[in-house]
Amino acid sequence: MDESLKKEPENNIVQKPNKLINYDEQSDENLDLTKLECINQYINKYLPTFKENFELIQYIDSGSTGIVYKGKSLPGKNNQFYSFKFCIRRKNKKHSGNKYHEVIHQKVLHHRNIAQILAFYKINDSAFFSVSEFGKFGNIDNFLHNFLKRNYLSETFINYLAKPLLEALLYMHRKKLLHLDVKKGNIVLDSELNPKLIDFSSTYSYEKMEPKKVIQFYKIGTGRYMPPEILKGKNIEIKYGDKIDVYCLGITLYNLAFGSYPYGLNQVKGDDYRGIEETLNNARLKFPEGFEVSNLFKDFLKNILELDIYKRYSVKDALNHPWIKGWDIIAQEKEDTGLQENFIIRLISDNIPKFNQYIK
Repeated sequence: MDESLKKEPENNIVQKPNKLINYDEQSDENLDLTKLECINQYINKYLPTFKENFELIQYIDSGSTGIVYKGKSLPGKNNQFYSFKFCIRRKNKKHSGNKYHEVIHQKVLHHRNIAQILAFYKINDSAFFSVSEFGKFGNIDNFLHNFLKRNYLSETFINYLAKPLLEALLYMHRKKLLHLDVKKGNIVLDSELNPKLIDFSSTYSYEKMEPKKVIQFYKIGTGRYMPPEILKGKNIEIKYGDKIDVYCLGITLYNLAFGSYPYGLNQVKGDDYRGIEETLNNARLKFPEGFEVSNLFKDFLKNILELDIYKRYSVKDALNHPWIKGWDIIAQEKEDTGLQENFIIRLISDNIPKFNQYIK
């Protein structure tokens, strides 16, 4: 492995001449950092040592907290692919600034279904970038559109994803961390088709809180994925906080199954928080026709998408649901199949007879 990736993230800081510390905001503001030539221009200006170790290959995604690129270490290092997230100050735009919020949380997480942060480089007090594990198949959104050319997955595939993601959330909650933004775009598939959580920019730590501590979450996460207690800014005891992540995962799994959002949320814009809140008032969970899913799966969704946080499943409840227990059959099928391509075909086509027999 590249020597620069062996150190702890908080200590892995690139040192530069003082003249490179201050931003020339006027000229930087005109750079479209989603374009490879522009981000390279930015790197050449502020972080020339970057190209001694890495090469950016293509733009992947961007959001309120950063811009993500696919890249690799150079031959002679280890020639591996990585995910590079640049959190850069832009004039009149929100950013992570000098809090390094995402890195602080992600660096303590070591779980097979959480993307590992491998290095952290500070540019100055308002900009940094991190190096993380790369998901070969990209996030679930990209996998659907670029690989499958459709907007839904088979029930078998969804079951294959659900248990590892629940286990990753359980691990985070034991670390006293809530993800708060579980969605298709924040789940990647690695080269072995294992799902991994990414993007910890919304993560909340309650390490020093007592279980009965009452807190208020208000509009954290992504519009249609937010549960009612978030939208309404309700005071809740932190011991129920894990149910927020369960609801977000529920929206994700429902969307993967039916290509739409539950509770009529398709009719509301993702940033219309008031509209989403009003839509959820007295809403009932319905399932679209034309999709072959089991009653066991529907029961699982009903429990994790319960609008009342006190009636909603916890992560442990969800892991003990009989639908989740069918995952062991799929895992055995993966081991028996051997060739990744054949296993993907089985997942896509729902062609795992023992699992389908189990859920009937």
